Amino acid sequence: MSSASEMSFPGTDENPCFGKGLMALSNPETAQFKVKRGVTNIVNHLTSYGLQHKLDLPGIAVIGSQSVGKSSLIESISGITLPRATGTCTRCPIECRLSRVDREWSCEVYLLIARELREVKFGDVVKDKSDVEDRIRRAQLAVLNPSKDPLKVLDGTAAIGSNELSFSTDVVSVRISGRNVDDLSFVDLPGIFISVRYGDKDSDIDDVRNLVTGFIKKPSCLILLVISCESDIENQSARRLAKQLDPTGDRTIPVLTKPDRIAAGSYRSWLALLENKEERFKHGWYCVKQANLEQLEGGITWEDARKNERSFFDKKAPWSQLDERIRLRLGTSALTNAVHNILFDLIVARLPGLLREVEVRLKSIQEELAESPNKVKDDPVTKVGKMIKELKSDVETLVLGRAQDEEKI
Repeated sequence: MSSASEMSFPGTDENPCFGKGLMALSNPETAQFKVKRGVTNIVNHLTSYGLQHKLDLPGIAVIGSQSVGKSSLIESISGITLPRATGTCTRCPIECRLSRVDREWSCEVYLLIARELREVKFGDVVKDKSDVEDRIRRAQLAVLNPSKDPLKVLDGTAAIGSNELSFSTDVVSVRISGRNVDDLSFVDLPGIFISVRYGDKDSDIDDVRNLVTGFIKKPSCLILLVISCESDIENQSARRLAKQLDPTGDRTIPVLTKPDRIAAGSYRSWLALLENKEERFKHGWYCVKQANLEQLEGGITWEDARKNERSFFDKKAPWSQLDERIRLRLGTSALTNAVHNILFDLIVARLPGLLREVEVRLKSIQEELAESPNKVKDDPVTKVGKMIKELKSDVETLVLGRAQDEEKI
């Protein structure tokens, strides 16, 4: 594990996630913002071409055990509502690409089909946030039923009984842009579980674990690890997987959820984590508070949820009494800003090696093409027909020749 001197905290020169520099980075008109946007777009474009399966692209994967508040965290960052239903809500990777631009809010959904290395636009542009949840639900339904026409799944004309797949590695890509959108990209992965519900398969446990492992085992993948304060940290299997694949803690960014559910007298152990005194990570711990179930069912707005979060950390002990450096790690905005900077630094460090990998693969493909047969100049059908006639003629000549030889004998 990294030493305390190697760890960076918000507000320091080594990690200027907050302060005057942040205002420049959040303004789309500044040169700093445009540079970061350009660098991030390089990775986004490579992902659109399906190259995340061929190259170690920098990225963020959000993982957590079931019911730790992972979906609520995604919603608070993205400003949209994810499908919620009994059982596992997320059954495939859901990529969120958030872009701050000077125009009205909009959302587009794509399907990234791994086996075909292509992306499929899933419907028209969404202008109303309330329509996004249903669009994502239908998109996930499409990737879980790969034999069906995605557009028929979208318009509801595809006949679907039970899903063909329980989980899928194909990605639903949600691309959101607008004036009040955070500039960030990440992938939300299915929640890890250790027991199945009635009707599910035991093999689903390993399928989900393998799916998550496939993402976070890559050296250039940042792991946004969601830990619930509502249950014993030792029982949260996503934490064990993250520690297994990132034993040094260099790539993992742990975030605590549901701080309002901490049992009386149990604050000390959770605060020790937040202060990075136990289970120390290079980037330290963060803590967020999302809307509860009653508030969600009551239709609380994204703006009110963020206002409630700020009020909780500002007014409620022990959060309001923490050292200022630790308080800078409280809230969704603090987490988003920090992750954005960490990802940018990772992309910049990774680009030279990524370029070399692309050049090596390009050279290999060019060599394979050079060894391929020459391109057929004639019409392929005519060419094949001519070859068949020639073969037929050769066979007839051979048979006739044998017959004449036998007659002579």
